[in-house]
Order: sequence, then structure tokens, then C-alpha cells
Amino acid sequence: MKNRFIVVYTVFAAAVFIFALSFFGFNLYKEYSTNLEKSEIRYTNLVNDIRTLSYNQAENDATYAQSIKKAVGDSGAYSFIQVKREGETVVFYPAGKMKEETVSKLTKTFTTSLTVNKQSVTVDCNLYLIRPDSIFYYARVSFLMILIITIITVIMIIYLNIAEETTSDVISLEESSEDETEEDTIEEQEDNIAVSETDSSEEKPIVSETATPEIEIDKTEEENEASSSEVTPEEVKAIFAEPLTDAAVESTVEDAIPLENPSSVEPAKLPVDEIKPAKTEDNPSGLFDPSTGIGWESYLLTRLNNEIERATASEIDISLFVIKVPEISMTSDVYKNICNYLAIQFQFKDLLFEYKDDSIVAIKISMNVDEALSLAEKLYADICNIINGKNCRIGITSRSIRMVTGERLLLEAEQSIEHSDENSPIIAFRVDSEKYRKLMEQN
Repeated sequence: MKNRFIVVYTVFAAAVFIFALSFFGFNLYKEYSTNLEKSEIRYTNLVNDIRTLSYNQAENDATYAQSIKKAVGDSGAYSFIQVKREGETVVFYPAGKMKEETVSKLTKTFTTSLTVNKQSVTVDCNLYLIRPDSIFYYARVSFLMILIITIITVIMIIYLNIAEETTSDVISLEESSEDETEEDTIEEQEDNIAVSETDSSEEKPIVSETATPEIEIDKTEEENEASSSEVTPEEVKAIFAEPLTDAAVESTVEDAIPLENPSSVEPAKLPVDEIKPAKTEDNPSGLFDPSTGIGWESYLLTRLNNEIERATASEIDISLFVIKVPEISMTSDVYKNICNYLAIQFQFKDLLFEYKDDSIVAIKISMNVDEALSLAEKLYADICNIINGKNCRIGITSRSIRMVTGERLLLEAEQSIEHSDENSPIIAFRVDSEKYRKLMEQN
């Protein structure tokens, strides 16, 4: 019911909006069409009235001007009007504006020159095709309709939100009361079960260990079956009335199925418990080297190839940095400081890897060669400060548009470092995309 009301109201509000805009546009178009036809008739009548007044009154006095104003009638229909006789302005409206200033697409211009009693009379005017007060009136009506329906819509939205919150609160209270009722029911059932257990325990016979009735327990199963078939109800009552002896209890225990001692049972060993990773160069322990804080070299190619596949699937670039510091030991604090600095710059420690004995490999996603060069300049300056001006080289390469492997990118970055020197410590391997595209098309 609620959803149906919302749909109906939405259709109604949309219809009101459309009606308001249509009302505004239709009335303006109607007035434009009407005035376009009647403007010439209005102007012709005005010119005829001025000709008649000019015959009757030969002088440009106040009476003549007043008569022309009466002939003009509603001045709001004119954006400009000027009547001259013998070069002297008799009527001029609006004051302070020229004729050119009142010309627009919503006006129509008329000019006529007359000769009355050997006196020249000139009539210039611009008639409105759509009057400004009409635009204001129709726009105000449309605005009021839109404003009213907008206010009603806002009130409806607020009301529906409050109603939904109230309904959700009621539902949550009902759910909580249902949960409490279920909990009470469960507790009552548990209490009943506990009471029934205590009652049943009270009804159990008390076993005495001091009585010694004579009961034979060495009979075979066939004899027991035969004897049980011959037992009368009175004998059954007598047997249950007599307490059990120690021998009977022991025989019952001996006939029971023996259970294994839980403490003697060894716990099952999972395969994971038997795995003890050995820390070697080919099989390092953990993802990161504790001495440097970055990834092992053995994980480099696997991670690099995975990132290249993701970048290729997402059609983004990926850059590879090989930072070589040959004069720094990998076990020194300076080397660890360099690793910590690079972890901050590259944001992810799992994108940094040890490489050979004197290098660090860094992977940067969504970065091309030009951006990588800008970053490398900053890295070079900061690393030189950390190592106190010792030798440092940086080689850069990127995937660009190519389908390459991690081995290829590593080779390109190493070749870039080999071409570096003291004057050019940062070298980037740039791919000619056009030649690569042609090569791929040929292959």
C-alpha cells in the first residue's frame, strides 16, 4: 500500500511539473502569435489617429500632445514610441532611451512619415510581441505551482523517513521481546528437564554393598534365557526387592565393553604440524628478511610476474626500480635504514625485495617512465644523504604497452644501471611504442 502511494504521488508530482512548464511556454507562445498579427493593426490605427489630430490642431501645444497620448492608449504595449512634427518631438517614451536600445526579438519596429497641412509628421515605435509583464505573470504562476508541489514533496519525504524509523524501532522491539520470550521458554524447558532428572534420580534404588544374597552368575546364555522364561512376576518383584552384592556388581563390570584410557590415546598429528620450514636461500622463512625488513630475493620473480599480469589485465603501467648500493653491506644498519626509507616511499613493504648482494628491487604500480624518473631523482638524493655520499645507481624500466615477463624487466633495469656513471647515476630504459607495435603486427 505504501509503495503504491509513493508511485501515485510521484506520477502526480511529475504531472504538476510538466503542467507548470507547459502553462508558461504555451501562454507566451500564444501571446507572441497574437501580437504578431495585431501589431500592424494597432500601429495602423495609431497612425490614422495621429493624422486626424494633426489636421484638427496645427500647433504643437500641450493639447496636441495629450491627444496623441490618448490615441496611443496602453503605453505598456510599446517598448519605444516617438512622434515628431516639423522636427519637434511631441511624444517620447520611455524617457532617456534611444530607439536602438529597445530593439529585440520580442519587439517589432514600425516607422511612418506623413504630410498633414504641409507639415511633416513622423511616427516611430517598437511594439512588444511578448510584453515583460506577461512574462512576469506567467512565470510567477508556474513558479508558485512548482514551489507548492516541491514543499509537499519535501514534507512527504520527511514524513516517510520518520515513519520508517518508527516502524523499524517497533520491529526491533518486537524482535527483542520475541527473543526474550524464546529465552524464557528455553530456560523453563531446561528447568523442567533438570527437575525431571532430579526426580528420576530420586527414584533410583539405593545399592547396598553389605548384603550378600546367593545369586548364581556363572550360567550360560542358554540357561539364562531358559530361566528367564520360567520366572514368574512374583519372583521378579522379589529379585528387584533384594539389593545387589559386590559380586554382582563386579560381574556386571566384567561383562561391560572395556574402554580405552583417554590419556593413553595419542592425539592425531596434522600434516601442518609436521612441516617445519627450513631457513635457506631457496626456501626462506617468512615473507621478509628479519635483518633488512624487505622481501626475500627468491620471491621476487613470482610477485613481479603476478603484478605484471594484473597490470596487463587492467591496462595500466608498472615500473621497476633496481637500486644498487655496492659499498653497503646488507647486514649493516645503513642498509636497513635505506630499506625503511624505501618502504615509506613505496607505501607497501611487500613490493620491495633484496636483489643479489648489493641491490634492492622496488615495484611501482600505475606509474610510467617519466613519473618514475621524477621519483628516482628524489630517491637518489635522499639515499645519498643516508649513505653519506657513497656510490648509488638506479636503473628504471616499465611495462609500457608490452606483453613482457618479470625476467625481461629485470634484465632491462640491470642494463640501465650498466650504462650509468657518476654524471648520470639514474638511467631509464624507454621503449619505442611505435616500433614495438609494428613488430607485434609483423609477428
